[in-house]
Amino acid sequence: MPAIDYRRTEQVEAATESKMTEILLHNSQVSLQPVLLPMIAQLSHQDRWLTLINPPCSLSRDLLTEAGANLRHIRVLKTKASSLEHLFSRTLSAGTSHTVIGWSNEQHTLNADRLNPFACMGACLGVLVRG
Repeated sequence: MPAIDYRRTEQVEAATESKMTEILLHNSQVSLQPVLLPMIAQLSHQDRWLTLINPPCSLSRDLLTEAGANLRHIRVLKTKASSLEHLFSRTLSAGTSHTVIGWSNEQHTLNADRLNPFACMGACLGVLVRG
């Protein structure tokens, strides 16, 4: 089994496109920073917010700045694991973010398929990082 696995969520309905991507980390020793930092830096230069929910502590302001991210277009939200799905849903559906990236530990049962309708409502993309 690879250390990192990417998968698109299944379409909720035939007419609904998938706006959620899940990144599954199978090995806690693998760092996603080489993958996520360039993506976050690029996404931070779009017009609407790039929202990060519960990012790891290692993803610091200095690291984002070094990667070329525009910190004025990034907002960071923190919540308890029990409120993660509610915050993720509200942030996706609000329409103020072009992309929402959320981190979830493996104990939490957050389901990317359930989040897809909220992403469609808000016309944004969602990335769920599990590990």
